[in-house]
Amino acid sequence: MTLTIPTERLGNVALDERDAVVDIAIGLYKRETVSLGRAAEVAGISSVEMLAELGRRHIPINYGVDELREDVATFEKLP
Repeated sequence: MTLTIPTERLGNVALDERDAVVDIAIGLYKRETVSLGRAAEVAGISSVEMLAELGRRHIPINYGVDELREDVATFEKLP
């Protein structure tokens, strides 16, 4: 996919391609359109790097009660 944003729309906003792709991926993640792993793939970074970027931007991770229950159940099965 190619996205062209006319310069006049950006004005004096300093934005390089990497930042734009990360911003799009984070937007998709915040809307819960994609998972953390898929957002990282879209951004072209690792899941760990995506978590760090979310933290740097003070964006909470999508982790609810159901995910916590699944993790606790998995943890309880460990030897």
